[in-house]
Amino acid sequence: MSYAAAQIDRILANLVRFGRVVTVDYSQAVATVDFDGELVEGIEWLKQRAGDDRSWTAPSEDEYVVVLSASGDLSQGVILGALAQSKFPNAGTDANPVTVYSDGTTIHYDKTAHILTVDCSASNGVVNVLCNQANVTATASVLFDTPQGTFTGNLSIGGSLSVTGASSMSGNVEFKGGSVKHGGKEIGGSHTHSGVQTGGGNTGAVN
Repeated sequence: MSYAAAQIDRILANLVRFGRVVTVDYSQAVATVDFDGELVEGIEWLKQRAGDDRSWTAPSEDEYVVVLSASGDLSQGVILGALAQSKFPNAGTDANPVTVYSDGTTIHYDKTAHILTVDCSASNGVVNVLCNQANVTATASVLFDTPQGTFTGNLSIGGSLSVTGASSMSGNVEFKGGSVKHGGKEIGGSHTHSGVQTGGGNTGAVN
């Protein structure tokens, strides 16, 4: 085979290669990839967005990746994506999109049931939502299933409030309008007592 033919063969063979990530330099956004014993450093991975909007999903060590190399030069290669393997199997087994993180946290959307689930229970993780204003609109109901909840600021309730457990309050309590009842009897400002008398005696029960 002539030199020119050998060069063409090498270029074609290296245009698309499969390799294993050995190390990742997050600060430089490049990885070292092992191509069947040939280590190539400084290979960048493809970003979904890299303009005004930017995204970041870095590869991990031992990830099996697909590398596209311009002119067959592996040093100019770009990691296009990854393939599942026995160590890192597919995250899902159906048509529903899912992301699984190394600590066990998952983001899953069931397209049939229309349910989006963010599950941090495996990692005892925390979900933070930071914004100027948050709006949650549910046409049926909202369930908060937790042993303890805290509101650090003022709370306004536009509808009725039903409490089934014990209640404890500190500070002043003011009722405007309406009535206050206990045991079916009015105990607000308009209630009356029987057996009213002057002096140090006690009144009768609430009417």
